[in-house]
Amino acid sequence: MYVRRGRKRRNRTALYLVMTVVLLFCGTLAIHSFSLKAECQDLLRQKQELEARKEELKNEKESIQEQQAYMQTDDYVEYIARQKFGLVYDDEIIFKAK
Repeated sequence: MYVRRGRKRRNRTALYLVMTVVLLFCGTLAIHSFSLKAECQDLLRQKQELEARKEELKNEKESIQEQQAYMQTDDYVEYIARQKFGLVYDDEIIFKAK
């Protein structure tokens, strides 16, 4: 009779120990799951910001290329010569305000 009670108590203790370990494992998994979800959301937000920045840089690149193409034209050279150096054609008349 005493032998059976001892075995039952040992079996219950072992069962409680196993259940405690399993519950701790499940709790750890749940905590890591929540932290990974938060990190995933943060990374998605960063990805969206970077894609928006990429689009802005792409538009800026196109604008710079257009400006570079314009700077290689005769119209731009003429504009700079008139604005910066005050050059005019021979048949033009310059009016200056007093």
